[in-house]
Amino acid sequence: MAQCTTEKSKDFHKKASGNISITLILSLLFNIFVIFGGVYTNSIAIVSDAIHDMTDTFCLLISWILEKFSLKEKNDRYTYGYQRLSVLGAVITSCTVIVASVIVVYESLTRLFSVVTPDAKGMFVFALVGILFKGLSVYKVYKGQTYNEKAISYHMLGDVFRWLAILVLSVLLMFWDVAILDPIISLVIAIWLIYQLVKTLIDSIRILLQRVPDLYNFENLKGEILSIDNVEDILDIHLWSLDGIDQIMSAKLKVTSDNKDDLIKIRKDIDDIADEFNVSESTIEYIF
Repeated sequence: MAQCTTEKSKDFHKKASGNISITLILSLLFNIFVIFGGVYTNSIAIVSDAIHDMTDTFCLLISWILEKFSLKEKNDRYTYGYQRLSVLGAVITSCTVIVASVIVVYESLTRLFSVVTPDAKGMFVFALVGILFKGLSVYKVYKGQTYNEKAISYHMLGDVFRWLAILVLSVLLMFWDVAILDPIISLVIAIWLIYQLVKTLIDSIRILLQRVPDLYNFENLKGEILSIDNVEDILDIHLWSLDGIDQIMSAKLKVTSDNKDDLIKIRKDIDDIADEFNVSESTIEYIF
């Protein structure tokens, strides 16, 4: 069994943990602010965001805890380590926000038939603050490499769009009676958020099911291995992702030589191929 270092993956997870912790603090502060904002302005868009923001805080807390634990070293019980806890964080975030977004869709549809004119000036102030807080949150996580950060970044980006729309709506309401746009905006953004997070959820589940990563062509991998001298056939082979960053590979190969130098050469060639597929660990079994 050949093992490559996973320092790059550890660095990604350490950065993710720091980024999520900052986002969690911002969410806690904004959560208090937005609850008062929704009640004060009587805006369904802001009330919807208050619901979202409470799920934000819960999801971020869970995600941060799981991201911290994903850095634990592997042991005799968890021989691959705990990196998949980061993917689990993405699943929890995606599921929670999807459910919250469905609630927002229902509330928005209900308000379409019972339009209430919100406080435009109050909306304007809260929208500015919302853009600031959510914008900072997106800035911290949008370049993250972990699926945990990707799920959070979509969520936060949806919130930025929501507050930008509320800002525009508040200006329009100062001059025209377009209160109907308030639930429409919430409806559109909630649907967009559901769409994006369903994709992230599916990708996360694929990792947990050990699906071959979409970035890599499995047939090309097998073809390159078969092209190695003294490799006659591939009896069994697996390629899966540990956490969306590191890949794991195992293969059972039928070889035509049991010469030590030939086997070392096969191992070296496979390691070179594994590097192309960002494989951090590979297990090779020879059948003579």
